[in-house]
Amino acid sequence: LASAIVVLLLFILLGSILKRVFNSRIQLRWKDTIVPTFIGSVVKWCFILVGLLFAFDMVGFGGVASSIVAGISAIIIGFAFKDIAENFLAGMLLATTRPFKVGDIIQSDTFKGPVKKLDLRVTHIRTADGRDIYVPNSMIVKNVLINYTKDGLLRQEFIVGIDTEDDVAKARTLVLEYFESQKDVLKQPKPNLLVHEIGVSSVDVKILFWVDVLKPSRTTENAFDTGELVKSRVMREVKDLLLSNGFSLPSVVLEHKMYRSSQPIELNITERKETS
Repeated sequence: LASAIVVLLLFILLGSILKRVFNSRIQLRWKDTIVPTFIGSVVKWCFILVGLLFAFDMVGFGGVASSIVAGISAIIIGFAFKDIAENFLAGMLLATTRPFKVGDIIQSDTFKGPVKKLDLRVTHIRTADGRDIYVPNSMIVKNVLINYTKDGLLRQEFIVGIDTEDDVAKARTLVLEYFESQKDVLKQPKPNLLVHEIGVSSVDVKILFWVDVLKPSRTTENAFDTGELVKSRVMREVKDLLLSNGFSLPSVVLEHKMYRSSQPIELNITERKETS
């Protein structure tokens, strides 16, 4: 028993020494802290496991120790590779069924953007604000998947408020005539203008139109940017169109009240003299 304990302690000591050696040597080559730490920890625990097997064998429990270690190792490996195997199978399923391809704009859970790359473990999505998201394939398979560009057609919409006394029918005619001259806006399906809500100070109208994101725009070749840039330009030009035709775009007026009468608001009065 004493010899077995000594052997186990020697293997633990040897594992610790080799861990430090591997950390220092690999650190110089990889210039990274994750890889050396991982490899060093694996080497250390492998030596501890071998020492444990030798110690049990010296006290007559070699067969039992081997069975226990094999069972524990199988459980650990099973749990460790469960997610990897799940994502691998999900990646094979996505590759065969092909619900999307590289360049399509998809949304899975809260992640939305064009697909940059698909491999057997993750799907690389780049969001509109420049974030690179690596979504596990199993998450895409389990959750609802939205493909905004399966056929290239993408509907854009925005809301603009006009005065309650303005003619909604005239605004609709102006906007639809404007869309007739827009090459980046599809004629089929047709654009439309609908009354969205009648508010306190304005009538909110929703303007809807379609773009083909697979057709390169004059300003960009990216499918995601094509729809967004066309929408931004259309919003700006529709606003200018309505204002130039006498429509009012009212805004909400906010009133700020001061309830503490003990702290009056200071006013500075400047007298301006009229000059003849």
